Amino acid sequence: MGTKEMIKIVDEQGTEKEVEVVSFFTLKSNNKDYLIYTENKIDASGNVEVYTSEVVNKQDGTMELKGVDDDSVWVEIKKVMLDIAKDGE
Repeated sequence: MGTKEMIKIVDEQGTEKEVEVVSFFTLKSNNKDYLIYTENKIDASGNVEVYTSEVVNKQDGTMELKGVDDDSVWVEIKKVMLDIAKDGE
């Protein structure tokens, strides 16, 4: 298995966190970029918690992570996540 790619994000409270990148991809349907990442925390069922955000490039050269609230986009993201799980990445 390869090296884990780690990035730093700042949450809504201004706290900086280091997270592991699970996948970065662009949906063909809307040509927007998305990031799946984890803090490697385990939920009550024993599963690793993962998060998905839309990646928006800002004019100042930084990136902003935005929540996904479109149900049709969620359907597509879930398909990507299933493919990742099947491939074992």
